[in-house]
Amino acid sequence: MKTKKTILLLLLLIFSAICNARAADSLTIRKDSLQICVKNSGTVFSLLYEVKNRSNNTYYLWIERNVHSTNRERIRDYFMRIRGDFSLYHMAFERNITYLCSGIYSTFLKKIKPQETFTIQILSDERFSECKKKQIFRYLDEHVVIVSENTLTQYLVGVHEFNPRLFYRHNFITIPVNMLDFSVTNMRNQ
Repeated sequence: MKTKKTILLLLLLIFSAICNARAADSLTIRKDSLQICVKNSGTVFSLLYEVKNRSNNTYYLWIERNVHSTNRERIRDYFMRIRGDFSLYHMAFERNITYLCSGIYSTFLKKIKPQETFTIQILSDERFSECKKKQIFRYLDEHVVIVSENTLTQYLVGVHEFNPRLFYRHNFITIPVNMLDFSVTNMRNQ
């Protein structure tokens, strides 16, 4: 009987350790909506897409225009595609860049360090219907790419040497709803 209790206690400790390990190495995404009253301007409606890094790993976040099925395709398309004269990957090593204006689908890159939170806020001057909220959150689920530093370094050499000015500095970005490109998404059941 004592052996059974010992084995049961041991299994319980192992299970608890596994659960804690998973919780310590995770990202959580919270979706919410707000109504904001602005003095002398009326009401603004907002959807929040909050990414919390609860792990000890660094993650990289960007918003892709075209949905890709694998991390390799996502990383290759976002970093290696030539935009004008350079790719984002080439710009990452350019030390002469003093300021980089982030384009949502081209040069926006957020580095989310351990225990940090990053929030994408979608704004509209019109109330979001439940259907529209679902459509926007589904769009964000499909187009917001979040990869670990380990995954990124599998496909890109020199990630640790990226120019720090390449990264979006704030923990919050506001995007007007009309800047989201719904024409390229795989929207099902609209």
